[in-house]
Amino acid sequence: MRLPSRRFQRPLEAPFGRPGGALVAQSAKIGNRNAGKKWVDPGAPPWDRWEQLDRAEHAIRWIETYCVPPKGYGAGEPLRLAEFQKEWLRAAFADGVTSAAMQVARGNGKSTFLAAVGLHALFCPDVGGAPQVPIVATTVQQAVRSVYGVALAMIAASPVLEARALVYSAIGAQKVKAPQTGGEMFPVSCDPDGLQGLDPSLAVCDEIGFMQIESWDSLLLASGKRPKSLVVGIGTPGFDRQSALWHLRSRVKSGAELPGFHYTEYAADEGCAIFDEAQWHRANPALAEQYMNIDALRTAVALSPESHFRIFRLGQWVDGVESWLGADGRNLWRGLADPWPMEPSAPTWVGVDVALKHDSTAICWVQQRGDRYHVKTKIWLPRDDGRLDVTDAMALVRELAAMYDVRAVAYDPRFFDLPAQQLEDEGYPMLEFPQSLERMTPAVGACYEMIRRGELSHDGDEAFETQVLNAVARSNERGFTLAKSKSKDRIDSAVAMCIALSVASKPQAAPQIINLGAL
Repeated sequence: MRLPSRRFQRPLEAPFGRPGGALVAQSAKIGNRNAGKKWVDPGAPPWDRWEQLDRAEHAIRWIETYCVPPKGYGAGEPLRLAEFQKEWLRAAFADGVTSAAMQVARGNGKSTFLAAVGLHALFCPDVGGAPQVPIVATTVQQAVRSVYGVALAMIAASPVLEARALVYSAIGAQKVKAPQTGGEMFPVSCDPDGLQGLDPSLAVCDEIGFMQIESWDSLLLASGKRPKSLVVGIGTPGFDRQSALWHLRSRVKSGAELPGFHYTEYAADEGCAIFDEAQWHRANPALAEQYMNIDALRTAVALSPESHFRIFRLGQWVDGVESWLGADGRNLWRGLADPWPMEPSAPTWVGVDVALKHDSTAICWVQQRGDRYHVKTKIWLPRDDGRLDVTDAMALVRELAAMYDVRAVAYDPRFFDLPAQQLEDEGYPMLEFPQSLERMTPAVGACYEMIRRGELSHDGDEAFETQVLNAVARSNERGFTLAKSKSKDRIDSAVAMCIALSVASKPQAAPQIINLGAL
């Protein structure tokens, strides 16, 4: 249910065309050398007479009157907002809403739209003092290239706006000041610590699919310093699920109660055929508004990796795009899913990757299945205090040895040395496998080739898939390894799989066979 809209109001401290505004204008002259021009008060702006409009309708009329896009469809002409943009504005500007997000595919006018919304907030403030409009992106340069740069072009294209703006372009101090409102707009990176020091009336976030959730939360905390403030963001799905957009979307999809938050999503149906043009329209409302060329999508679907097309053109979340398995890593891994019950007492090889704190611990065991290997895994996550108990891993090694003919239990002695010695004393075939460059490079390379050639199968375990697709390659002079520091999240089961497959494919490296299951 849409909340009733609030009426548009001028700032209490400096109403347009009144003495307070003149004082603000006079003080702005003092520092305008950096802006390269003298500012002369042009008088009350034309939109000062639109008091009968509520905030959303005021923004729509103002944008369509004064904002001229510098590029794309309609360049050089007053911007015409699409219906989906108007509806989102009406929802975002409703009473009680403090933050709003939209997920939409690439090419639907995100940057132009956000630039126009930010300019309206700068020149037409709501109650709550002089406006502050930060344009937030992953870096300052990205903010300038996308939304902030478009806003500057819109100011330059409008004599009405240019007469009411001072543009400062010094490196590290880029901003636009609106002397009549006392407000300013500026680009800023999404560093969480820096964002907490802001006092935004409207914070504009570009590409929140690549922004940390901590950055979004920092803006929400900062925005509470005013009676009315709003944080808005639009983005396309990113390459991983650690972004602000993914977290916000997940909260909405879970059914959690989120007072003050509005969310809109445009995306194709999960698992749809990528050549289905009806699905293209679901993810790209700009097609119906006729400011996106469908031929561009036809070209993209023919030339792009499927995963990239799904993310950027269909608005879908795809795992493993940057993983060691390549751009279509998720499809490759899922294509190997083929559940199979391992054979009791059959030769089995085990890989162990242990962490003591914060990371996960994983054990992977492997059996030969005709002309391929089948892998299974068990993953332990940290307790509330961040620690892991290796006794669980030790217990699983004993269970596996009781069920199968375990030929080797390969482990890195760095974190598992004492438990491994205890297991070895009990008669289990423990094999040291230090995760050095010399050992892991061929192990990872061999595992990669097995996956690419279809010489591996698995049960389709979701947690296992997530860790495999989290892994990112780190190149070296011999090939590549899996880099925990570069990866999106935990990858321990992927590492354990590489170790287990390495010893399984090279049985001569295993210690003397001891079948404890027969004892």
